[in-house]
Amino acid sequence: MIRRWQDGEWTDTEIKVYKNGVGPWRDVSRRELFDSPGSAFQVRYFKVEPEGYTSFEFHVHEHCVVVLHGSGQVRLGDTWHDIATCDVISVMMETPHQFRAGAEGLGILCVVDRERDRPVLLQNEVGAGASEQG
Repeated sequence: MIRRWQDGEWTDTEIKVYKNGVGPWRDVSRRELFDSPGSAFQVRYFKVEPEGYTSFEFHVHEHCVVVLHGSGQVRLGDTWHDIATCDVISVMMETPHQFRAGAEGLGILCVVDRERDRPVLLQNEVGAGASEQG
């Protein structure tokens, strides 16, 4: 399988709305770039529009995130860190985390276990969190 990048997008993958509902996140979409039934992992791409952000959450599984383009910040625990293209972020087990895009947006590649727990949403400055629904 080869996924082709063309004109700033992967042309052969479905764009999905991040978390499919109202919550403490804004302007995020995702694509599954690699998901093979026999594999132990998945590769997903998240596009965070300018000034958008993911939910503040934690889960039991760890994952690796690579910034493909743009810049912004990542919150790990209580600390915000600036991030930019080609940075690699290790999100360890049970570490509360959140990604926030800067003015040009943020594109991140996320490698996770294929079989994993669901995230638990935490309270942040945008609103109160609760366990994610289905």
